[in-house]
Amino acid sequence: MEIDINKLDTAILYLQRIADGKNPVNNMPAESDSVLNNPNVIRCMYFTKEILEEVKRNGGNIGKKSSKKDLPPFPTDVLKDYLYRADKPITKFVEQMNELVDSNIYQKISYKVISDYLKENGYLMVVDMPDGKTNNRATEKGNAIGIISEERTSTSGKPYIATLYTEKAQSFIIEHIDEILG
Repeated sequence: MEIDINKLDTAILYLQRIADGKNPVNNMPAESDSVLNNPNVIRCMYFTKEILEEVKRNGGNIGKKSSKKDLPPFPTDVLKDYLYRADKPITKFVEQMNELVDSNIYQKISYKVISDYLKENGYLMVVDMPDGKTNNRATEKGNAIGIISEERTSTSGKPYIATLYTEKAQSFIIEHIDEILG
């Protein structure tokens, strides 16, 4: 069952007013002997309001959770507030970007979408490792925008490539995020 979000907002507003001991229509304080000032009614209104707020967070759906795919896309305009903290792998960089929005309201950005874009546009290449796995490595074009790759050895002795995104690379990605997500 789909719910009209505007009607839901009105219902939540009215419930809040009743819970505050006010007339829901004109927002005037209710008479002291009014049923609207009964503690049981007030508790019931708060409870009902919480349920309706959950329905609203669920996109107006009742009885099923909305999937993350049903959420609006990541609002890229919030990235104007992104602050560089350190050179970091793509997963940590994307985590920091996703911290700027409520993941219950908006879809998160996937690091895979960014990596795929960088590969398709020649900033990253896939290299085969001796253990049969693959790693991403910056190309010359990737180095030019601030992506750096270093060969390292894990604690278990296996070689791998650490690809880090400098401030310059993070800025590049943020500047091109609409194209990347498009």
